[in-house]
Amino acid sequence: MTQVYATGAHNMPDEDRLKVMNGLSKPLTEAKPGDLGFGDVESMTFCEEFVAIMFLLIIVGSMLWIPIAVLGFALYVRSAMAWVVMLIVFFTLSLHPVPRIHDMVHSPLNHFIFKYFSLKMASDAPLDSAGRYIFVAPPHGVLPMGNLMTVHAMKACGGLEFRGLTTDVALRLPLFRHYLGAIGTIAATRHVAKQYLDKGWSIGISSGGVAEIFEVNNKDEVVLMKERKGFVKLALRTGTPLVACYIFGNTKLLSAWYDDGGVLEGLSRYLKCGVLPLWGRFGLPLMHRHPVLGAMAKPIVVPKVEGEPTQEMIDEYHSLFCQTLVDLFDRYKTLYGWPDKKLLIK
Repeated sequence: MTQVYATGAHNMPDEDRLKVMNGLSKPLTEAKPGDLGFGDVESMTFCEEFVAIMFLLIIVGSMLWIPIAVLGFALYVRSAMAWVVMLIVFFTLSLHPVPRIHDMVHSPLNHFIFKYFSLKMASDAPLDSAGRYIFVAPPHGVLPMGNLMTVHAMKACGGLEFRGLTTDVALRLPLFRHYLGAIGTIAATRHVAKQYLDKGWSIGISSGGVAEIFEVNNKDEVVLMKERKGFVKLALRTGTPLVACYIFGNTKLLSAWYDDGGVLEGLSRYLKCGVLPLWGRFGLPLMHRHPVLGAMAKPIVVPKVEGEPTQEMIDEYHSLFCQTLVDLFDRYKTLYGWPDKKLLIK
């Protein structure tokens, strides 16, 4: 992604951008581990890294420090006026509409974030920038930062815009919701997803959701998908091609502890957000500088079904998708530096 910004391709019209991207792109055939730099950490200046760290701690980290601050306020503040002011500010920040910032892809901050995570993109086939797709991109990790970055990476590389789906809780938390709103994230509901597909938008889904947070400590990569077939049903109802994606590195950005009994997992599922101890660099809720690779398979074309798709049809395309995802993982894992890892679908 650094090369994309260095050439100014992210600011170019589609036709000019395509020419530049063709020049920057490297074929995977005959590539060896390390050739493409998928697992390399990019160098940054002190100022670039400082800005990225502040953003990750203050904005992304607000998911952790705002609830703690509110709890501290509740325990120690007794002034009625202070409570009134706090509630007005909190609910205003939580409920006031957040506009999507179309030009955010051009901001230096975006570039610094890409460099912090050494973000790279790889695709088995070119995608039509005017096309409509359902991108299904596991794994979730503790926080799917890789998925959030691809919203702008796709636009910068190929001019393709899509809307990422996330939980209502994330869209209500001050500061973090402002970042999500700025990049165009929408609520992860069936109605909203179909509404945007009907408008011609592509959408992005992290299929494992909150439950997948509790798989990050496994030796191998784990994706929860065997019983998650709603995205296939949505694709068949709308006739939208499915694109299997894998975000290498998502599970390594933050560390987490959770109990074997499933208490924290049950609480997190109930609240629809992760409730568990987490940490990263320096023991803080600061994501590690771990390289992230967004890999995409060739789109799976599905028919548009009038009425409700049959269970047999749903199972057929779900099975095809899962196999495509495993093949994608196996194709890129060695180039990323994970030759011995397996992808387990539960």
